[in-house]
Amino acid sequence: MALPLFEKFILKHALSSYTFQLSIRSMPTRWGSCTTIGKIILNPELIKAPKGCIEYVIIHELCHLIHRNHTQKFIDLQSKEMPGWEKWKMKLEKLLA
Repeated sequence: MALPLFEKFILKHALSSYTFQLSIRSMPTRWGSCTTIGKIILNPELIKAPKGCIEYVIIHELCHLIHRNHTQKFIDLQSKEMPGWEKWKMKLEKLLA
């Protein structure tokens, strides 16, 4: 599921020359992470979440390839890539509780 989302995002935003890595690692307080060198880490517990939640985390981390911080530009990009993302974020927050 993750790879097609990555490929589509990379092509759409002309990031084909960008080097990034995808890895899976258990994280007690995060669903995903994006390092400053473009390494995207996903929590294996995501597999238990609904598909929309998984897509939300992947898109959220991909947006960090363009905007490092949660600025308005980041939020605008995330909203463009996944309208209604807030619903999926709330579902994930309930899973963490």
